[in-house]
Amino acid sequence: MKKLSPEAVFGESTRGRPRHMSNLYEDPLKSIIPIAEKYDLNPMTLVEAFITSWRREKTSRCGSLTIYCRQVDPDAAVFLVTNEGKVVSQLSIKLRALRDPVSFKTCLQSIPAQDYSRKELEHGPRSIDELKCGMKNVTVKAEIIEIPPMRAVITRFGDQSYVSNVVIADGTGSIKLSLWNEQIDAVHVGDHVEIENGYIASFAGEPQLRLGRKGSVSVSKQLRP
Repeated sequence: MKKLSPEAVFGESTRGRPRHMSNLYEDPLKSIIPIAEKYDLNPMTLVEAFITSWRREKTSRCGSLTIYCRQVDPDAAVFLVTNEGKVVSQLSIKLRALRDPVSFKTCLQSIPAQDYSRKELEHGPRSIDELKCGMKNVTVKAEIIEIPPMRAVITRFGDQSYVSNVVIADGTGSIKLSLWNEQIDAVHVGDHVEIENGYIASFAGEPQLRLGRKGSVSVSKQLRP
């Protein structure tokens, strides 16, 4: 199967399409955009994963998500999206849309995306009992109460790294915080930390606080007011 080039995906314009044609792309994007936001993915990259799954008639990966092309009818394809084996969503996309990824890009640019980042930042620091899977740009102040031994893992890039899911707590509850490499060496039990721009993922059925590319953790001897 021929791989789609960046030019093929992004290089054309579909300005002036009739409204009923735009609905071909807007309808699935209304489901795809929230999924991308929740799992910190580029929406167009996720769209491409759906197209790849359909073209190859098998599964494709996008971040932590697996996209299954379950059924192809004369008019549409049905997809199942899972994360770590758990169902995230099921949706149908018209074949005419899947054959035209350029229009997906054009339509995506015209849809006002919800500004989740602004909402989370305006809320300020959150208590642990407020944290729910899917939250992004989360700020938390808490105390480290447990640091399990670090374990070696091989990343998707083939490198070896070390991870420890430390436990942090405030007056409302506790949650695991995933730290990597030098982040682990920088903290000790009893330290007070402030996590900024974190996000809440699901691991083994439980919420877990992660830093991702934008997140940071700072250590202090006492919580700032």
